[in-house]
Amino acid sequence: MRRRAWGAVAAGAVVLAAGGPAAAGEPAAAGEPVRPAAKAPGPATLANGCLSLAAAAGGRFVRAAGDGGYRASATSARRALPFHLKPTGLGTYMLHDRDGRLIATGEGASVTRTTAPGPAAEWAVRPAAGGRSLVRSTATGRALAVDLTTRALVTAGPGGGLAARLRLAPARGCREYPEAGLGARGRAFRGRLANGQVLGLADAHMHATADLRGGGLVISGASFDRFGITEALGRDADVHGPDGSLDVTGNLLRSGSPAGTHDTAGWPTFSGWPSPETYTHQQVYYRWLQRTWMGGLRLLVAQTVEDEPLCQIEPRRSHSCDEMDTIELQAGALRRFQDYVDAQSGGPGRGWFRLVHSPRAARRTIERGQLAVLIGAESSNPFGCSQFRGQPNCDRGDIDRGIERLRRAGVRTLFPAHWVDNALAGAALEGGDKGAFIGGMQASYTGEPFTTGPCPEEGQGEEVAPLPGRRCNTKALTDLGTYAIERLMDAGMLIEVDHLSEPARRQLLAMAEARRYPLVSSHTHTGGAWTESELRRLFALGGFATAKVAGARELSGTVLGFRRLGGSEPLGVGLATDTGGFAALPGPDTAEGRVPLGYPFRSYDGGMTFTRQRTGERTFDLNADGMAHYGLLPDLLADVARRPDGRRALDVLFHSAEAYLRMWELAARAAR
Repeated sequence: MRRRAWGAVAAGAVVLAAGGPAAAGEPAAAGEPVRPAAKAPGPATLANGCLSLAAAAGGRFVRAAGDGGYRASATSARRALPFHLKPTGLGTYMLHDRDGRLIATGEGASVTRTTAPGPAAEWAVRPAAGGRSLVRSTATGRALAVDLTTRALVTAGPGGGLAARLRLAPARGCREYPEAGLGARGRAFRGRLANGQVLGLADAHMHATADLRGGGLVISGASFDRFGITEALGRDADVHGPDGSLDVTGNLLRSGSPAGTHDTAGWPTFSGWPSPETYTHQQVYYRWLQRTWMGGLRLLVAQTVEDEPLCQIEPRRSHSCDEMDTIELQAGALRRFQDYVDAQSGGPGRGWFRLVHSPRAARRTIERGQLAVLIGAESSNPFGCSQFRGQPNCDRGDIDRGIERLRRAGVRTLFPAHWVDNALAGAALEGGDKGAFIGGMQASYTGEPFTTGPCPEEGQGEEVAPLPGRRCNTKALTDLGTYAIERLMDAGMLIEVDHLSEPARRQLLAMAEARRYPLVSSHTHTGGAWTESELRRLFALGGFATAKVAGARELSGTVLGFRRLGGSEPLGVGLATDTGGFAALPGPDTAEGRVPLGYPFRSYDGGMTFTRQRTGERTFDLNADGMAHYGLLPDLLADVARRPDGRRALDVLFHSAEAYLRMWELAARAAR
């Protein structure tokens, strides 16, 4: 029986097209020939390409009756069922037919049609001898083949010989696998100018992996999923509950109460989210980030983030609360993000998203027109250096090992403190409901409330009831903190100054001045207000500051307000969106007499034309939705350009990638 079964499996070919994807629902042209490729196409021609399946000894494949799979037919090519190849990773794909079904493995050797993306519907494609390819299930290891007795598409196990060697060729009429639109056309600019500087916008503070913070079940949705957008943005109820009542942190941030509900409908309707104040829903899906790269983003600091005090109060978690472990977990997710983007573009190194670990690599990446991405770390207890009732839980050896551990993970910029006091330094107070929330975590996690007193300079601090006036956290750098700062400088790590208490910030500025070491304020005025004198000291060191993202009316003024503080021109000021960081993005402009942003519009450099971005059934419009997700940043910048002095503000912002690189190069030279 076994020999008979193997004898019925054809040594034929499954033909995968190398052509680009047709429009969704586009029918195949009548009598359109399908021309076989002379050789097996590589990954670049397969990614998001269109294919039809054909057996050398049985014709091309069509849909079988019902949902029983696919069968070979000897009829004309125009009846062949085309498939769209949606990459799931480097060299792996889902095969999506015109009925919206996927080829998947079934019971035994059978092949079925399914609407459920997942391991059963994932196939690896590898070149084989004679211009053929091997199409093998990643779930079972079995290869696609043809049963000549039933003419069915089946799978063959090891030892199937030629049954697993398939030929590849183009087709038309595919139905694309669901994906977010870009709403952009044109050519993204390369970043090198005639004077040798790079052109581009820098966002120095964004959280692309925030869905892994707080134990992993706080923020709903992922920046990518190997099985596509329906998995990445379609499972809010799994995280927040069917009515959103499990979104405890989001409810606290939105209303100050842990109780509340929300509309959990993500893909495809997005009826309730994302929105500018979504807080605990994904806003950095990879296609949204790609749209902003097309609009001129050339340097991004992807801040990994975790706070053990927050994680510990979450009732549900997918991983531990250890901050160093979570930073490594998120750094690994960023590497997978890069691989996924490469897969969508056709192979390793072909994507627009590139992780960089040195200023030289970042500069070369931007010059090629790609997005240079640094990994940062924003956590309450770097190196595990927490404290309880004033007693540190780390020593100098932990700091040395921790710096090396972070560098191996790819981290190049670090916050010594975040929301609560640790063994290195005091944390800046924050205001409003968020400040009260953080104050509660400080008391429960460290065993002590914040110690407050007068601020070093006027304009600093927060109001702390029932005390009059503004108050600051009086805890400065500890001896361990001073040691950590020196060791970070020795290693050439970039040091983030925000979130440090005002006394700790003053100490850090003095230490940096003694060594001529530049510092970073990646979301200036968040986690403690900066005074003009402090900003002048920061810029004098060659440091970097940012304008917090805001509505067009406010943003241009904020950016240009930095010009008089810098020591040289042109001054580059970065943007800080803090997307994914429990921070609100700009809402729609509701001012009386406003003139709406018109669509389509052109990018800053004029090379791209943008229309309204569409994801699933929802079309986003800055005028109605504000900056509901990260992909609407080009729309916001276009609105800035229409304002008085808006183009001058954009000139400063688009010099920020160069300014960040210069700061990083200074730090590299100042390291020991």
